[in-house]
Amino acid sequence: MLKDLNREDWLAALGLSPDQIPAMLVLRGTRNLRRHFAAHAALFEDVVEVGSPNALFEDVLVGRYGGVPVGYASVYGPAMASEIAHVFGALGTPVLVQTGVCGALGDHVGAGDLVVATAAGCGDGAAACYLPGQAVVEATPALVDRLTARPSPVPRHVGPVWTTAALLAEGRAEVDAWHDAGYIAVDMETASAFAVAEHFGMARAAILSAYDNPRRGEHLLLDEAHKSAARAAGEAAALAAVLALVADQPCLPVASQAPVATAARP
Repeated sequence: MLKDLNREDWLAALGLSPDQIPAMLVLRGTRNLRRHFAAHAALFEDVVEVGSPNALFEDVLVGRYGGVPVGYASVYGPAMASEIAHVFGALGTPVLVQTGVCGALGDHVGAGDLVVATAAGCGDGAAACYLPGQAVVEATPALVDRLTARPSPVPRHVGPVWTTAALLAEGRAEVDAWHDAGYIAVDMETASAFAVAEHFGMARAAILSAYDNPRRGEHLLLDEAHKSAARAAGEAAALAAVLALVADQPCLPVASQAPVATAARP
């Protein structure tokens, strides 16, 4: 069964050599899988697109940025995020970073603002497969510190995020409940990726760009062209922060320093 495959099994299945195992995995949450894959592939050197038997995985690569081996995958939702995180966790990649867009829940968070997650609430389903009974997965504090140490060209907020499994099942009641529980944003990947990372002992962080604020009546189907510039600036700032983190890789915590998560706080 796939759960039982080890490092050597995955290297063989993916056609990779041990020296291609990345020091960091970057997951980009998006519906536009191929567009973001192509954009990120252009940033790296020595790019190898990672395939698998029966096309189980697509839009995944390994390459180098500033000499640092890095993996990248476009993912959408808990299943894809957890699957790719699992593969690279089994390979021994020590650091995982989740990025992409989110819906703001904090009253002070607007379109284009950055959200650095201190923890992720598990409303996704996939996290329970790796951490049964655990309600919250913590980010690695040292990575949160790294992501917030540099000046940001756009507003930046730090706090817990909620991960949900069904975008169209979000209503006013759900959004208000997440806000009242203390979450400052909602996405569809972070808790899933964090749970797998904790399972494999990977250090982990997430930096997201707010697309809208559902508590203000904003949502993805509205045409809000006036927010386009702010959203583009937020995405650019998030990408710059991730690339700076990759460049800092020799100074990052190793997998054994990942914290033990708790289920007590949002």
